[in-house]
Amino acid sequence: MTGPNQQPPGDGVPPSDPTVAWWERPGEGAGQNPGQADPTVLRGNIGAPGPYTAPPAATPYQSGANPYTAPPYQSGTNQQPFAQPQQFPPPQQFAQPQAGGYQAPQPQWGAPPRPPSSGNKAVWWIVGGAIVAVGVLVIGLIAFTANKVDDDNPFGPDPDKWAGSYVFKDGKNACDLVDLTVLNQWSSTRETTTHTERGPSEYIGGGSYDCDAKNQEAGRNANDAALGLEVEFKTESETESDYSRWKGYDTKTTGKDYDHGPVSGLGTEAYYASEQHTYGSIPSDYSVVVAAHDSNISVKVEIEVSTMRTVDKAAMRTAAETQVRKVLAALKK
Repeated sequence: MTGPNQQPPGDGVPPSDPTVAWWERPGEGAGQNPGQADPTVLRGNIGAPGPYTAPPAATPYQSGANPYTAPPYQSGTNQQPFAQPQQFPPPQQFAQPQAGGYQAPQPQWGAPPRPPSSGNKAVWWIVGGAIVAVGVLVIGLIAFTANKVDDDNPFGPDPDKWAGSYVFKDGKNACDLVDLTVLNQWSSTRETTTHTERGPSEYIGGGSYDCDAKNQEAGRNANDAALGLEVEFKTESETESDYSRWKGYDTKTTGKDYDHGPVSGLGTEAYYASEQHTYGSIPSDYSVVVAAHDSNISVKVEIEVSTMRTVDKAAMRTAAETQVRKVLAALKK
């Protein structure tokens, strides 16, 4: 046995060196001592016998070491993709000094705005033109309404175009506008009476009354008498009054059995026209017409008498004038 500091036999190291422990002594067959190798020869101990000992691996804290160690490839497992490199914003540009002091740069976020295309100009011209047109229309409507402030409906019809001193009266019977008893002086028995009333239009005015009455006596040579009334109000569209049309027709025939002329004091203008029919040597049929025009109304009364007796034509004319005055009075505002 050997002691703890004793060298085993055959190690080649003198046992007299007490500073070298036996485990520090080279084993049997060791090569040349590195301290005694030729410094001009790289790895001079290559040819020496014994195994190659690799240098220890560098740690992450040693200079030149690679701190990243790739994970081992595992077959059949989900491979984790490499992380994309982080994108950093470009360096901020600082504004150049300007007159009046340093201007701090303003951050720009997102893409710069795209300049408007030439097509937008046409759209703005159209929009601007429409706005101007609407403004002109509104001004026109305001002006029109201002001129019609007294009307209940400034956009509706204008009654001033046909209104006047006379007015159509609802519920009025046309035959009540005259006195039909005037016929009794020629014939005393009433045979027929008809009447018609037409109200004015909301848009053009107008309106009318019509009455027809006839008295007929019994017997072969009986007398009969009739009265006809026409009343016409002015309309917006009329270019000639009803009075003018009546007068043109009633006074166009002249001769021995026809007579006509003006009537004074009846409306603004009036006329009469009479006609006599003679059968053989005995007068039998008489008719007289009196018509008047005043303001917005035209009135016409016609009386016809058929008899074998002599008839007072002046009395017939007076009766007709009286009925026209009665009508004007009844329809006066």
